[in-house]
Amino acid sequence: MTGSPTTSTHVLHAALVPAPALVDERRTLYRLAAEMFAPGTELSDNLADHPIVRYEIGRALAGHGDLDPGQLPRVASMKVRDAGVPVAADPSAAELLEAPLRIVAPSGVHPEPLTEADGERFERALEIVDEGVRLLQKFAPDMADDLLAHVSMLAVLKRETSGGLVSASSRYVPGIVLIDEPALPMEVAEALVHEGAHEKFFDLAIAKDFLDLSAEDADYFETSWSHARWPLEQTFAAWHAYNCLAQFSVSIGPEQLGSDSLLTKARERADEIGQWLLAHEDDLRSDARWLLRALVGDTVDLKGEGGVRSQVDDVTLSSEISENCHFRLLPDVFYKRATSGRVVVGKAARPVQIFWLNHDASWTLDQWRKDGAMETFGRLLVRATEEWQVSSAVAAERLKTAIGSLLRSSIVGSPEAH
Repeated sequence: MTGSPTTSTHVLHAALVPAPALVDERRTLYRLAAEMFAPGTELSDNLADHPIVRYEIGRALAGHGDLDPGQLPRVASMKVRDAGVPVAADPSAAELLEAPLRIVAPSGVHPEPLTEADGERFERALEIVDEGVRLLQKFAPDMADDLLAHVSMLAVLKRETSGGLVSASSRYVPGIVLIDEPALPMEVAEALVHEGAHEKFFDLAIAKDFLDLSAEDADYFETSWSHARWPLEQTFAAWHAYNCLAQFSVSIGPEQLGSDSLLTKARERADEIGQWLLAHEDDLRSDARWLLRALVGDTVDLKGEGGVRSQVDDVTLSSEISENCHFRLLPDVFYKRATSGRVVVGKAARPVQIFWLNHDASWTLDQWRKDGAMETFGRLLVRATEEWQVSSAVAAERLKTAIGSLLRSSIVGSPEAH
């Protein structure tokens, strides 16, 4: 049974991972990838957040070309204007934003961004964007903080060129929201909720346990309102966005809506998609299932599962392990620690493999950074017992599970008794 959730989306998001921590984890992943492709590359926050920088790194991760670190500062130097969110303003924006414009465009349509070259028309659009951001912050301040943390840039499209796009975002170019030239501030506010929810989902999907490769083979959802068929990832993203829109619609009162508004339809659509997702939740990973059940009103632990699960399977090592068993970090393994303490690992393969470790495996892997390429179980156990502040027996079981997951994923080599 679905219906209006009893807990706000921003509260549930924060229970999984607070927005600042999620942004830091996403930056950590992109920094790791950049270093793997171009050793010595360092990404500032501005570079790590930039949609086109993330697009270029994503292409390299997918095996679609090499990463040229020299090009990254050039694309990130594109001029933006502050209207509560950074708005693309550079006269060359059409060239620099070619990828998102092409990816989101309907067939046969070539959207053009408004820029400072359009003079007063751009300035008027900028004013409406600024008013729209203020509306969002007025009616839903906590939601605004939660979602806008994941919006790195907004581009306004000339209405006559957009093909009726209304608003769009793409997981291939995360961080940028594209909107039609707005007539009302509420159109901007709604678009930022809708697309900001997608941007939030994109970050959750790369840092938490949401979907895996098996999602590509899962059943498709068919909408009752248009009979479009969506794969699982798109279905979950739409359900998540409709829940955010439904929550926002309750807060705005009699405010005038745009002609293409989805706010009055959001709750009904969220419920329809939610029912389907509940019937297919076995295709979701732990954090996605948790968020699904939390938002449809099931009683859940608000600590969530975030941060205590791993994208590497938990495997308990044989109890025959002795204190003198040695472990070595395998070559071509790269890793980086986020502020949260979680570690993201990259393995130089084709395509590159990147995944997050849980907290125990993160701590264990980080020990090689301190003492070189070889470690014994005994030395690790002494440190784990002290730092985890648990008994030696509890630390041993946790450490065996952590090392087991690192062995299974070929991050460390098999133990050798000495």
